[in-house]
Amino acid sequence: MNYYECNGIAPSTSTAANVIIRRETSYSDSNVNWLLYLMYARRDFSYCKLIIEEYLKKNYDTEYLYFVQGLIAREEDRMTDALKCFQNAIELNSKKSEYFKEVAKTLYKMGRLRQSLDVFLKAEALLERPDNELYFFIGDLLLKNVGQPKAGPKEAKEYILRGIQNGKHLESYKKLAEIYISEEDLPKAIEVLENSLQINPDDPNTLTQIGVLYLTIGSTQNAFTKLLDALNIDAKCSKALTALGAILQSKNDVDGALNKYKLLSNLDEEGSEIWSNVGLCFYKKQKLVAAIACLKKAVWISPLNFNALYNLGYVLLKAQQFASAFHVLATAVSIKNNHAECLMLLGACLRYLHDRQGAFVAFERSTMQPDALKNPLIYLNFAIFCHEEGKYQQSRIYLANVIRMSETVSIPTEYIEAAHTLTGLMPQPEKDDPPEESEANVAAAAVEALGSTEEVARVEIEPHEPQSGEEEGQITQEASNADGSDSIGQIGRQPQSPSEDDGDLV
Repeated sequence: MNYYECNGIAPSTSTAANVIIRRETSYSDSNVNWLLYLMYARRDFSYCKLIIEEYLKKNYDTEYLYFVQGLIAREEDRMTDALKCFQNAIELNSKKSEYFKEVAKTLYKMGRLRQSLDVFLKAEALLERPDNELYFFIGDLLLKNVGQPKAGPKEAKEYILRGIQNGKHLESYKKLAEIYISEEDLPKAIEVLENSLQINPDDPNTLTQIGVLYLTIGSTQNAFTKLLDALNIDAKCSKALTALGAILQSKNDVDGALNKYKLLSNLDEEGSEIWSNVGLCFYKKQKLVAAIACLKKAVWISPLNFNALYNLGYVLLKAQQFASAFHVLATAVSIKNNHAECLMLLGACLRYLHDRQGAFVAFERSTMQPDALKNPLIYLNFAIFCHEEGKYQQSRIYLANVIRMSETVSIPTEYIEAAHTLTGLMPQPEKDDPPEESEANVAAAAVEALGSTEEVARVEIEPHEPQSGEEEGQITQEASNADGSDSIGQIGRQPQSPSEDDGDLV
C-alpha cells in the first residue's frame, strides 16, 4: 500500500485516484467539503474535478459539489456550464443567497447586465448577513443605469457606501472615488482613496491616482510625495513617471522631466500626450528639430489631438516654417474654432505668408473669443497688426484694452511697455474726422468681448507661470512666454501641452 505525506504540494493526476482512496479510508465523508475547498483555493482544478466526480457517484452533498463545479467552470471560461451547475445547486437549496450571487456574477461576466441585476437583487432579499461584494455589484450596475430607470447615481452611491461600511472591499473604495471625481468633489475622492490604502498600502496605481488628484487641486507637494511613494514601490510605473515628469516640466526642470520620460519602458508605444510633452521639453532646450520630430509623432499617433496640433504649429512658427505651420494651425482651428490663442497664431502665420486680409480676419476673430479675456497678448498683437495696416483707431482701441487690463490684473511688464511704445508711435487723430463705420463696429465688438472693468478684475493672468493640472485622468502642462519684443512674430504664447479630454493620464 502506498502512503503519501502532506507536504503542501498537490499530487499529480496519475496519483490522484490513490489519494482519494486513502482519504476515503482515513477520513470521514464530512471532511470532503473541506478538502474540496482547500484544493480549489490552491487552484488545483484537476484534483477538484476528480473529487467531485467521485463523490457525485456516491450522491454525497451534491449541493456543494455542484457549487464548486460551477466556480471551476467559470474560472475556465465555460460560462454556460457554470450556469447549469449553479442552477443545479439552486434546485437543491433555493434559499441560499450565495448561489444566486454566483449566478449573477456569471451573468455579469457574460455581459447580460440587466439579468445580472435582477438576480443580484434576488440574492440581496435572501441575505442573512450583509455582503459587501453583493452591494458593490448592485451599486456598479445601478451606476450604469441597467434596468432601473428610477435609480441613479445617488442610489448607486448608497449601495457602495453600504458595502464599505460592512467590510473592507477595495473595489468599492475605487468605485466610490470615481463617483466623487465625476461629481468634481476631488477632496472627497482623495479621502476615499487614502482610506483604501489601509487595505492595500503598496498599490502604486492608487498612489499615482491620489498624486494626480492632489496635482489637480493645486497641492503640488503632496502630489510629488505620493508619486515618489508609487515609484519606490514600482520604479517602472508608467503613470507615476508621466505625472512626475509633468510636474518637473511645469517647474521648468526640463532635464529632470526628460529623465523621467526616458525611464518609461514603452515610450515608443505611449500616447500622443507623452510625445507632445517630450517635444515641449526639447523646445525649451532650443532644440527645434527634435521638438518638431516629437510633436509630429504625437500628431501621427492622434491626428485629432488639438493640443498636439497647437504645439506643433507654434514650434513650426518659431522655426519660421510658415507654410507647414499654416496647415497645422488651420487643422487645429477646424477642430476647435473658438480657441483665441490658436486663432492669434494663425493670424501671425498668415501675416508672414503675406495674406494680410486673412491675417486681419484671424486676429479679429481671436479678440472676439471669451478666452481673449485671459490673455492681453491677443489684443496687443491685433493692435500691432492694425498699426501696420494703418488702422490707427482700431489699434488705439485694443491698446486701450491692454492698458485697462493692466490696471486691474497682473500683466507682464513687457506687454505694458510694448503697448505704451506703440501708443507713442501713433499719429494724433484729427478732431474733425469721424470714425469709419467698420472701425466703430470693431470698437463695439471689442468692448463687448472685453466686458466691464469689474469683470476683468476677476480674471487672473499669469502667463509666465506654467500650469499643470489633471482633467478626466490626464495631466495638462502649459509653458509660459519668455519673449518680450513687440513684433507679431515674437510676441506669442508658448505651446500648451495636451489636456486630458479622454480620460487617460498625460
